[in-house]
Amino acid sequence: MDQSRRKLLKLLAATPIYLTFGFAGVALMRFAKPSMAPLGVFDAADEPEQTENALFTKDLFPEPWICLEFMYNLKIKVFSPQKEEIRSIPGFILRLGDDQIVAYSRECPRGRGCYLNFVKKSVENCGCATETKECCCSIKVKNPVLVCCCHMDTYDLANDAECIRGPSPARPKRIEVIVHGDQITLGRLESSIV
Repeated sequence: MDQSRRKLLKLLAATPIYLTFGFAGVALMRFAKPSMAPLGVFDAADEPEQTENALFTKDLFPEPWICLEFMYNLKIKVFSPQKEEIRSIPGFILRLGDDQIVAYSRECPRGRGCYLNFVKKSVENCGCATETKECCCSIKVKNPVLVCCCHMDTYDLANDAECIRGPSPARPKRIEVIVHGDQITLGRLESSIV
């Protein structure tokens, strides 16, 4: 009888520790997977989903280096009464010199609030046009590029958006392009934490 009483007392003494780790684990899982239902640890991952499919046609790109702007809408699951939010990401879709169609997010890889601009040819001194949100830097390039005016990073579109100027740690996020005959649609955004 004495042994079972000791076990009971040990269990009661350890209960606050077990509860602390349990609540911390639940909070950590909510952080990692915000829309998780109770006991939904083994449910599928909460990946952002595209809300509407942007549609383009090949005749919009009659020659190389044609660039069009678009808005890419993502539905993101969140832990709130609404359970989801819609986030619009500006992007560029363009035809490269080798007739390949690619799409990139306009958001700068180095931080929110900065957007990339499409520069087709070398610019000696374009001034700082803040009203039009145009690129305000001088740049000499052989190929069209994406330029961030906040950080002065330059991404060469002919070389898979490789950073050719500036210390950017990453390339712009790429958006999947799906071609069906003359129709062009956009697929998933390159996986990352959104």
